[in-house]
Amino acid sequence: MPPSDTTPLLPQSSREQTPAPQGDSHPITLRACHSPWRFINQKGLFSIRSLLVSYLTSVAGVALKYKLESKDDHDGWRIPFQFSTVAFVLQWTYHLLALTWTGVHTFQSSNTEPDDDSEDSPVQARIARFFSPSRQPSTIERISFSMFYTVSHVFPLLNTLLYWTVLVPAGHGGFKPPEFPSHRHNPSNSTVVFYDPNKGLFEEDDIKAFSILNIWSITAIIAFVEMVFLNSIRRQSPIVGHVAGILVASGLYLAWASIGKLATDHWGLFFLDPKLMGNSTGAAVAAGAGFVAVSPVIFTYVYGLIAMRESITAAH
Repeated sequence: MPPSDTTPLLPQSSREQTPAPQGDSHPITLRACHSPWRFINQKGLFSIRSLLVSYLTSVAGVALKYKLESKDDHDGWRIPFQFSTVAFVLQWTYHLLALTWTGVHTFQSSNTEPDDDSEDSPVQARIARFFSPSRQPSTIERISFSMFYTVSHVFPLLNTLLYWTVLVPAGHGGFKPPEFPSHRHNPSNSTVVFYDPNKGLFEEDDIKAFSILNIWSITAIIAFVEMVFLNSIRRQSPIVGHVAGILVASGLYLAWASIGKLATDHWGLFFLDPKLMGNSTGAAVAAGAGFVAVSPVIFTYVYGLIAMRESITAAH
């Protein structure tokens, strides 16, 4: 079995004649299948990824039950348009993809990349190729996956930040807000507070507390663990392109939330609703612009975190 299948991906030697694109010695799709830390081997990484996917899938079921059973003036179709749902689905999809690639790469690593000339049947070869990480991705494939990786980690972090710094202090966190010196939103006649104003987070029922902590907190911790410990993906390049991509992704969510408003009469984030912003369309527009503007700040944190991991692992 090649060393790269059981050890962290190492930089390409200066004696090697063929330089990799963008100064990287390994494709980004392969880096998603390798931890940068020597104490996490391939089988260990596969086990960790299996646990994470199982956990996130369980969280999805419990959180969906919580959201569907929450009393609301709107039906269950509001859920796909909520930012927390979009962020969670992106993160879950990334982890499912990474698990699949890691499993195929680990347990078929003694073979070359599947091809039509292998001993397997053509159907088996196509299936194996479909579920395998590309060893020679095109520039478009590399950038597309890099953007997907970036957005699927920026959004969960942004979701957590918005929840604890905006939604909870404003009284939209689903439980009694902590006693912070802040101005809280006073619901209008068309809005109902769907939680006991005398109960804190840990005084709510178990399913509700579990859902809130996981959807708006644990997902951020999982994103941190993924970026630092579970993959060898390098800092995003080009930076300007990724910043632009993050801005576009945030803008696309606002468009998606607008569709949700038309379909369900419910905004995925309360500050996008002029009625909840003092009947001020300008305030809602400004809040939406602020939402888009914050996303590159989260990207800066992600970029710095990856740079820190690269520096530490290179030193060891």
